[in-house]
Formats: sequence, structure tokens, C-alpha cells
Amino acid sequence: MTPKNLRRLDATEADTLKAITDWLDLLQAQGKLLYLRHNPSTVISKMVKGKVKTAFKKVRESQLGAADVIVFKSKRIDVTKFYHVDVCDVLCIEVKSTTGKLSPAQEQWAEKAVAQGCHYIVARSLEDVMEALK
Repeated sequence: MTPKNLRRLDATEADTLKAITDWLDLLQAQGKLLYLRHNPSTVISKMVKGKVKTAFKKVRESQLGAADVIVFKSKRIDVTKFYHVDVCDVLCIEVKSTTGKLSPAQEQWAEKAVAQGCHYIVARSLEDVMEALK
């Protein structure tokens, strides 16, 4: 049994997601991209007879397997010396811990996203996202 006062050495999935969204908040504030965080459910806590009871409440049904974060970033493509086209790259990010694996629903959603021309990554660190957005 591990004592409660020892710190984890590996980041949890939640730690990694927080670091990624904090960094994306900064880039979005700078006007470099736009992103959204897919929140499939809401946690509700309330006190019942002196104890905290926690439940998950679905606000709206979400797409099973959808990526945690979707990033939209514009890119200019030079067609000729005097003509360019602005396009929007879409990056779908599924955040996992160092040992986490995609569920079958997540794999199916990833295949659909790639078929639509999106980029899809499994991010296990902020660095994975930074590399994908270069």
C-alpha cells in the first residue's frame, strides 16, 4: 500500500489535459488558434446527511468516442507567387496517460475524423500537442 503523502511521479490523464488546455488558452488569447474542449458529462456534488455525494449528469448526449479537444488553426497556402488560399487545419486530440489506450469507440471516431481530413493524435504530454501544432 502506498502512503497518501507520497507524490505521483507520472502525470495523470487529468494533469496532462489541464496542461494542454492551459497552453491552448494562451494561444487562443493570442489569436493563434481556436479550440474547444469536449465535455461529455458534468459532475454534480451535494451534501447528503453530512457526506458529499457525487454524481455524473449528462447535460446532453455526447458523441461516443469523440476527442477530448478539437483545435482549429488557419494556414496560408501559396498556390502561385501572387495567389494564396487560407485553409483551416483541424487537430483532434485524445488525451491519455502514459499507459492509457483508446477504446473501440474512440478508435472508430478517430477513423471518421481522419476520413474527413482532420489530423488526430493521442497526446500523452503537452509536448505531443506542441509538436503536432508546429
